[in-house]
Amino acid sequence: MTKADTPKIILEDFWPYQAVKLADQISRHTLSVVRAEAGLNLSQWRVLAAVAEEPGRTAAEVTVITPMDKTIVSRAVSSLITSGLITKISDATDKRRSALSATSTGQKIYSKVATRLNAALVESGNEPHSSEEFTQMLKTFSTKMNSLSLS
Repeated sequence: MTKADTPKIILEDFWPYQAVKLADQISRHTLSVVRAEAGLNLSQWRVLAAVAEEPGRTAAEVTVITPMDKTIVSRAVSSLITSGLITKISDATDKRRSALSATSTGQKIYSKVATRLNAALVESGNEPHSSEEFTQMLKTFSTKMNSLSLS
C-alpha cells in the first residue's frame, strides 16, 4: 500500500472525533456551572445527579450508570456525605450494600444545577431536530459501540 492509498480520517468530518470534542465542551461547561452553583467537581456532581434522580441507588449502580471508576465514585460518595448532600443507609439484609439518597440540601443543589444545565444545553429550541431525536441517535451509537467492544 502506498502512502497515497493509506486511508485517512478527516477529523472535522469524522463523527467519533466530533462526539469526543462535544463531550469535552459539555464537561467543561457542566464543570463551570457545578463549581459556580455548588462548589463541586464533576465526579461529585455525577454521583449527586445519579442519586437525586433515583433515590436508593447503590454506589455500584452509580458506577454502572456513570462513566467513572468505582474508586472515584467511592471518594465522591464519601465527600458528598461529609458535605451533607447525600446520605447512606445500610441494607438491613446485606450490610455490604447501602442505599444513597440526596438530602434536602443536595436535592436543592441538584435542582438548581439541573435547571441551569437544561436551559443551556437542552431547551434552546433553535435546533432543526428535537433533543429527543438527538438523544435517541446517541443511544443508538452507544449501543453499537458496546457491541463492538464485546466482539
